[in-house]
Amino acid sequence: MIKQQFTLYLENKPGELAKITRKLAAQKVNLVGISVANSADVALIQLVVDKAPATRRILKDSGIPFTVQQVALVPLKNEPGSLAKVAEKLGKAKVNINYVYATGCECKTKCSCYAIISAPDLKKVEDAWRAGA
Repeated sequence: MIKQQFTLYLENKPGELAKITRKLAAQKVNLVGISVANSADVALIQLVVDKAPATRRILKDSGIPFTVQQVALVPLKNEPGSLAKVAEKLGKAKVNINYVYATGCECKTKCSCYAIISAPDLKKVEDAWRAGA
């Protein structure tokens, strides 16, 4: 499935991630996936959420700089080799991956795990995954 990903540019200092995740939680926004990378001055936070319009509003109201892009969420089983299967299918379909991060959980039956994939052609990502999924 194709979803919106928010990329936030936060000051790289203690408590910044806590501030924004607390604001999202207060508005009942659930994080589907998160990736955090930092440099000396800026933390780059990538979020996929269940309520994109609310997230956009919260970020604007908070004065947090952000961009939005589309990413593909590919379901994964919580077992060894799941990401390898996705990577193999995308390789066979000649899909170049910009980046990927994944979600996970400890339970085996009731939660959803995803590979969150950025690629030049997200439709091709979906088509490759659905072929033989």
